[in-house]
Amino acid sequence: MSLRLVVGPLNYSSWSVRPWLALKYSGLPFKTHTIDLFVDPEWHSKVLQFSGAGKVPVLIDDSLSVHESLAICEYVNELAPDAKLWPEDRAQRARARAISSEMLGGFPYLRGELGMNGRARTHSFRPSAEAQKEVARVSEVWSASLQSLGGPYLFGHFTIADCMYFPVVSRFRTYGVELTGDAADYCATMWEHPIVNEWEKLAADSVAIPQYDAPFV
Repeated sequence: MSLRLVVGPLNYSSWSVRPWLALKYSGLPFKTHTIDLFVDPEWHSKVLQFSGAGKVPVLIDDSLSVHESLAICEYVNELAPDAKLWPEDRAQRARARAISSEMLGGFPYLRGELGMNGRARTHSFRPSAEAQKEVARVSEVWSASLQSLGGPYLFGHFTIADCMYFPVVSRFRTYGVELTGDAADYCATMWEHPIVNEWEKLAADSVAIPQYDAPFV
């Protein structure tokens, strides 16, 4: 087995960060191959060399190519069952998959208005009413899971669900979104995770993408 994860710059690419976290937590050996999206003039053709979908992330395992974040996380879970990337309890596993899928296909206003940029900070941002509703929904999802199992992560220990929601944790810090209660405690827990600390260091060294940095200048 020779795993290679093809990603965009980890400071910005929320979809790349998710399977990167899962792979790091799994303990499986892998190499990270970063394509400098929008900066390298050949970036799109380089992505197409790995997947016809033309998007990152892509996991390469010998002759197999797996694209889409949640599919990659599922594959990693099968490769490393001892990491328990999904809850062992069937009902909790179903809920973890449900809220992960909700993040996969939902929250369009949050995504559109609060683009991921781990290095940036602003306290002057004001989300739309629609985005505020989605922020409230994220807090509701977190609180329901934390109160059900007692934390400190969404399903007790670190799982794919935490991988899927971490980019939102990052966005809330970037845009100065005020959180209280369970949501604030959960974010603090995530920022203390050693793998998240490793991501912060990599994000700090990521190539700059001018159009993603412009709103913070």
